[in-house]
Amino acid sequence: EKYCRYHCDHGRDTEECRQLKNQIEDLIRKGHLRKYVDRDAPQGRREQRREEAPRQQEEQQQQQPRVPHSKRLRTGGDEEVISFSEADYEGVRLPHDDPVVVTLLVELFTMKRILIDNGSSADILYKHAFDQLRILADQLKPVKTPLIGFAGETIHPLRSINLSVVAVTAPRQSQVEITFLVVDTPSPYNAIIGRP
Repeated sequence: EKYCRYHCDHGRDTEECRQLKNQIEDLIRKGHLRKYVDRDAPQGRREQRREEAPRQQEEQQQQQPRVPHSKRLRTGGDEEVISFSEADYEGVRLPHDDPVVVTLLVELFTMKRILIDNGSSADILYKHAFDQLRILADQLKPVKTPLIGFAGETIHPLRSINLSVVAVTAPRQSQVEITFLVVDTPSPYNAIIGRP
């Protein structure tokens, strides 16, 4: 019944989406939405919303028995955050805008050339990569929401599918289920993991 247009996912309404609200607040703080912000609104209203947000999120989690869509990887019951240390910057000229491209296990197949996209909220699996996974087409679910591509063009996903994704760095292994939108368009990548 509920659908979040920001995440292209069912389970909550767009108006209830905490990540979208945080994104909008960030844009307001940076001054990008000046013409839409009510300058006469009392400051306390914004503060009150920030205080109510954790309580609303807790209530939503209690109402939703399903597993939420998350980019946090699970390792033996603990949640592990993927981050970079100073050692990872060795040999990198700063500032840089190099893409982060990784290799992950997708449905136990090694998939290379997966782009981590900080500007995207969608997880995309390109059809050429999906075909190589040899997954039965009956696991695909219909999708009605179009995507706006990198060049501004509208792309209609073929379907969506939930897939198990594993990140492995010996001796640890992290696994999460991700809902991918299957897209039939040329790409140098096999998939894109969005990080809004």
